Amino acid sequence: MGPNPAVQGKEFLILGMPRQGTMAEKIAVPVSMLVPLPEQISFEEAAALPVAGLTAYRSLTTRGGLAPGEHVLVTGIGGGVATLTLLFAQALGAQVSVTSGSEEKLARARKLGAIAAASYNASGWEKELIAQAGRQPNLIIDGAGGDGLNGLIGVAAPAARIVLYGATRMSPSKLDMAKIFFKQVDIRGTTMGTDDEFRAMLALVAGHRIKPVIDRVFPLSQAIEANRLLEESAQMGKILLDCTK
Repeated sequence: MGPNPAVQGKEFLILGMPRQGTMAEKIAVPVSMLVPLPEQISFEEAAALPVAGLTAYRSLTTRGGLAPGEHVLVTGIGGGVATLTLLFAQALGAQVSVTSGSEEKLARARKLGAIAAASYNASGWEKELIAQAGRQPNLIIDGAGGDGLNGLIGVAAPAARIVLYGATRMSPSKLDMAKIFFKQVDIRGTTMGTDDEFRAMLALVAGHRIKPVIDRVFPLSQAIEANRLLEESAQMGKILLDCTK
């Protein structure tokens, strides 16, 4: 990220933006970026960790300030970041609720330990989620944005933090300013993370023997099909490309 761990520096970049990405049989990375693989993690599971795991970890810890016992809401469960956020938050001592537009994904999340799961397509989902969980969320991790942000502000507990790591639904057409300041809600942004955060994320994975959720693995020759599945938001967990096939 650069010399300041609070924000990315001018030289910040992501593999694939603009450097060549990882949809290749071989790729060169700086030696300083290499870290030991946790012994319980397979190579496929390791491939599911770097970007999504770092984003999830920084969202919860550095930016989210998560404390044990808090209630975390993870929106859009099923995505790679969201699914790892669920697992990491539980490992850090939190109770976790989720939202999704898919009943199948909500059911999968409950099996992974979510205490509440609500469809954001349902009218009044906020009240339903609070009723299931028994309390409002102290921390909300969201990668969608859009007009759904007002629903998150509404469901949040007083003095809650909302951490945004993406905007698949772009910016909201309006923002409920009154609820933000009357509830004293913090809205925070986050992107990727530092080398130290990456190592801390791996230590969490190793210490709690966390297994990333992998939806399916495609051979490199089927990269177009893999991306199409991502566009359809049909996955639960990470979609991987096997560059050896």
